[in-house]
Amino acid sequence: MLLLVFTAALSSVVFAENPIISELLSLFVYFDGYVQVLDVFEINQTYPQVAIDLLTLEPQNLIIVDEQDSFLDYSITNKQATVFSLGANQIKTSYFTSDLTFKTGKYWTIALNTSINAIIILPENTSIISLNKVPERIGSFNNQITIEMSLGEVEILYIAEHVLQDQPQDFDFLPIILATSLIGFAIFGVVFKNMRSKRSEKPQTTDKLVDTEKLFNQHKHLRPEEIQVINFLGENKASAYEAQIYEKLNLPRTTTWRLLKRLQMMEIINIEKSRRQNIVTMRKKYLKKMSV
Repeated sequence: MLLLVFTAALSSVVFAENPIISELLSLFVYFDGYVQVLDVFEINQTYPQVAIDLLTLEPQNLIIVDEQDSFLDYSITNKQATVFSLGANQIKTSYFTSDLTFKTGKYWTIALNTSINAIIILPENTSIISLNKVPERIGSFNNQITIEMSLGEVEILYIAEHVLQDQPQDFDFLPIILATSLIGFAIFGVVFKNMRSKRSEKPQTTDKLVDTEKLFNQHKHLRPEEIQVINFLGENKASAYEAQIYEKLNLPRTTTWRLLKRLQMMEIINIEKSRRQNIVTMRKKYLKKMSV
């Protein structure tokens, strides 16, 4: 009886310990304010599940894999993901969010609160205006400022010069290692598999045209690539496959995806699933009847 009580007590002590052994948090900031969060956890493989904190309530394109890049099942409650990780030694997560940044005039701010140090990679040609505290390390990689900030509140004010042709390229769905001689640390992460969608027949066209005059009058601060998308939809009678837009803009898939999500949040376009492809259409309020 005493042995059973001792065994049960020992078991409760073991499973009360934190299954996460170490964590490496990296944030890649893009020109448009989206942030790709890459989080790598070394874990105890005997635990059936691990609770992971997220930096947003709505992570977009969330991917969670183990050390062999095999997908892991998970569930999300509030800002926490419960990952079913039995047998895994490592968990790697990747997702996008626009909740960590905001813009005032030409000034961008990235603000977050973390329980560990965070490595933040700013866009190319960025000028830092202010930091809320002294960074642990600072350096550069491929013309991008790389900062390691200590745990707690982090706030960086910066100006980023938007250069369309310098948008980052897509990578295979493999770990990324980013290292600099000044910083002396490595970042592991997961990004999206670059898989071009096969072009298929054009979506069914409508009998309406895009009212670009009305749209551009209401949205006077659109970016050049956003205007390209709107004009392309106008040429295609307000509807096109997402893959067609990728090809038209000649931008990486993740860059185009963020662009379309931004237009969707501005209530300019709709994005609808159709079999294996997404169809992008203009909102009805920006359509007009074709002249007979």
